[in-house]
Amino acid sequence: MLKPPAQRGDIIASRLSAPTTNNLAHHRTGAGEPLVLLHGVGESAVGWQPIHQALSDHYDVIAVDFPGFGRSPALPPGVAPTAAVLADAVEGELDRLGVAQFHVAGYSLGARVALELATRGRTHSVIAIAPDGLGAPLERFYQAAALLSGRTLARLLAPIATPVAATGAGRSLFFAMERSRPWQLPADDARQLLLDFAEAPGYLETVQASMFDVPTRLEDITCPVLFLQGTADPLVSMQSPRFLAFIRHAQLRWLPGLSHVPISDDPRLVASLMLRFLKTATDKRGPRPTAASTATIPRQLADHDTSPRQPVTR
Repeated sequence: MLKPPAQRGDIIASRLSAPTTNNLAHHRTGAGEPLVLLHGVGESAVGWQPIHQALSDHYDVIAVDFPGFGRSPALPPGVAPTAAVLADAVEGELDRLGVAQFHVAGYSLGARVALELATRGRTHSVIAIAPDGLGAPLERFYQAAALLSGRTLARLLAPIATPVAATGAGRSLFFAMERSRPWQLPADDARQLLLDFAEAPGYLETVQASMFDVPTRLEDITCPVLFLQGTADPLVSMQSPRFLAFIRHAQLRWLPGLSHVPISDDPRLVASLMLRFLKTATDKRGPRPTAASTATIPRQLADHDTSPRQPVTR
């Protein structure tokens, strides 16, 4: 049986303790249609914090930590963390939560996985911020080298993460590669993201898998798709337009002066673009079906979730 929705803005669930091997850590707030948020390599759901509240004022927001990142356990040994495998893990978590269909947004690796999920027929819409996956061999090598150097720097700075994150100059030292205004990151978020980079057990395997992982079945995507791409992105700025050759109905919006992760650079702009697109996608879909008619995933799988209900920040 479906549980009644919480009041808009109420915290529905937030799993902050380490989950079991089969579950992913997630942070769930708000009410309305489900909106799944996916993060980039090395980060966690904390990366969405600057606009989390703005989104959860309108949607049932579920921010997920990928396997081997944040507070989610790593994949079993020998399982390569390709976009398809990560999408399987996200779908498994949504099945446990009783979420049959959903909007999905992701940045970097999260955008790539969001597009993979869209090929499977369960997404109402997709927002892909700076996705990778269509890079030429030299571009892939450069991207991997940049990510590996970021990992090395994160491990060097991890013992002094608190003082580094406490100042705008310190935040700029580490986050300048992927954020054009890194000093705007809240200190607590910056500290956690720095430690995520340094400690994520799935980091190296995921970077390695991304060097050879190529998206397939993009032409199967029929839901509305919005690409957001910063013009100052040093990692994948030329890959977003290439997706338009395969998803011809998609939209691309350039973000002047913004970098690879624009969420904290201009949270008001990113949130407004996302909310406008989501509303348009919902309006085009027409009247929403009743809850009973969309409950194709047994909700009782989620009824056994006894994780603490706590605030989204950690």
